[in-house]
Amino acid sequence: MPTPPKPKLLLPALVLAALLAFPAFAGATLAYVKNPFNATVYVANDDGSGAKKVDRGHSPRVSPDGAWVAYLHEGPKFAQELKLAPATGGAGTTLMTNFRESFYLDWSPDSKTIAALRGPELGKRNLVVIDVASGKQSVIATGFFSGFSFSPDSTEIAYSLAKSEKFPPRSDVFKFPVPIPGVVNVRAPEPVRLTKDHRSSQPLWGPEKIVFVKTVEEKKRQYGGKNELFLMSPQGKGVKRLTHTKVPELLQGLFPTDWSANGTHLLAEFEGQDTSYAVVVNPKTGAQRPVAGAGESGFVGTDLSADGNLVLGFNGGFDPGLKNHKVQTVPYAGGKPKTLVKEAFEPSWNR
Repeated sequence: MPTPPKPKLLLPALVLAALLAFPAFAGATLAYVKNPFNATVYVANDDGSGAKKVDRGHSPRVSPDGAWVAYLHEGPKFAQELKLAPATGGAGTTLMTNFRESFYLDWSPDSKTIAALRGPELGKRNLVVIDVASGKQSVIATGFFSGFSFSPDSTEIAYSLAKSEKFPPRSDVFKFPVPIPGVVNVRAPEPVRLTKDHRSSQPLWGPEKIVFVKTVEEKKRQYGGKNELFLMSPQGKGVKRLTHTKVPELLQGLFPTDWSANGTHLLAEFEGQDTSYAVVVNPKTGAQRPVAGAGESGFVGTDLSADGNLVLGFNGGFDPGLKNHKVQTVPYAGGKPKTLVKEAFEPSWNR
């Protein structure tokens, strides 16, 4: 196992400062990006008020406790850095360099651990979990990844892994215990394989089930298979197909995005060539519908509120070059979008 590089700056001081700034409850925090040609991360209250600049960057992710925002920052010589900043505003501290595929960045539910991919510009990646308090990095697995997600109790992480870059990826879903800082295992833990079909990816761990993608109908479609959502237990048992989606050629289909806290609401994204829009999926029946517009200029979903009643995202499609992008919320049950921030995209919150 390779030895992870040490973080550039000492994290405990940053952690202490953040704790002093959040003496009781961090509250609900919203993060987003403005100005796609000089992308800058901001934090605000969850209604968009009280905005504060964080730093130049992309792909902000708010911690579940609302105290932190992790984001991609481009350092000297185009270095891809994972940074961590307190949600009070101001630039953060470098957690990790050689940060890759920032859209897969994930927080543990207890806000103590971050999972991210590290590696060279080309080639295999390391799936790394980072202890926020100490900055310690632990490599979970090495290869080519397509999604990962923490268990609700933050003790395990599910991930999909392929050994080559072949498309569609010949990947399977595994799980692995999250290392506990200061604890040395007498016997090294082993990954647990949850699928064996080489067609499974994008695991998203919910309160009771893991939802994931299976690639189907590869031989029936001219330009490759389509995505459908499946469910399984955390032990890989009881695999059940959830969705039956009409997917035109050149489009891929559904990718899971977020669960509500009680598992009764599921948000997904329908993706493909020049296309990305949010879809709500009934986790019992598989029934689905777009949140607020489909096609190339649809509403891109990024998060659910914990109660599942609101979808957070941005309008205008996935291409951030348009000035009419707005960070918005839309009722899960359907309704009129509410604008939180104008000329902004890539939102994240802990509401």
